[in-house]
Amino acid sequence: MTERVDIAGTDSAPEQGYVPTPEDIDAFHRDGVVCLRGALSPEWIATIERAIDAVLIDPGTGAKYADAAQRGFFQDSNNWRRIPALSDFVWRSPASRIASALLGSRKINFLQDHILVKEPNTDKPTLWHQDQPYSPIDGPDFLTMWIAVDSVPLDRSLRFVRGSHAPGVWYRPRHFATGALRDGDDPRWVPTPDIDGDPEAFPVISWPVEPGDIVVFQGLTLHGASGNNSASARRRVLSARWTGDDARFVRRAGPMSPPPPEADAPMDGAAVDCPAFPVVLGH
Repeated sequence: MTERVDIAGTDSAPEQGYVPTPEDIDAFHRDGVVCLRGALSPEWIATIERAIDAVLIDPGTGAKYADAAQRGFFQDSNNWRRIPALSDFVWRSPASRIASALLGSRKINFLQDHILVKEPNTDKPTLWHQDQPYSPIDGPDFLTMWIAVDSVPLDRSLRFVRGSHAPGVWYRPRHFATGALRDGDDPRWVPTPDIDGDPEAFPVISWPVEPGDIVVFQGLTLHGASGNNSASARRRVLSARWTGDDARFVRRAGPMSPPPPEADAPMDGAAVDCPAFPVVLGH
């Protein structure tokens, strides 16, 4: 059984590490996504790899396969409290400082860790979706860092609809396993359009990535990926989600990921600060 930890804070400030350039910041706000080359050191990639291995050995209660029959697309989330390597990444890596620079936020909260592993010969795609509608968070200061510990060529990398965050449209979440819409979600949200069927209306951008690169995108940026058609290479990823100054907690009618904490949850409309979503930068 993996050692369990419960870290409410740390006296060690996050590393400075990579500093986003003005061009990085402009691309993030204009396109809704930016690729930061070499933003994490080999030591931090090794820490994330240990975290992924620990979750695969000892999955959390929410672990599941998006392809139940093939069992090649594994997902698990919300393990930072019980996996020491994940806790170390949250509190001490440069990630929170990078989030602060991109969002222009003085305060950064950690929202969620999400492990995604596509084994070789896994044909299950990642459906087009936005991250934020799955969450209990309102406000534009919401971003995801997609960090691969394996080399990912262009045809297996995450794809984004450039600028899809800008209109502020929220698309209805779908079940990754079946593609069906979920019950209980906000009826004002709209179904995801046929992105691949209309490339002029939905321009797609993507990058091949190497360990150390971080692809960072805003919470309403549409994204998806193909399956893993490699006969031998894995695609192991940590998605780390962070919020900034204007993020507000909201309990939604539909399922939420991460789920609201059972105790010490913020009031609706309040800042997200709580033990489950700690302030990592800007105390």
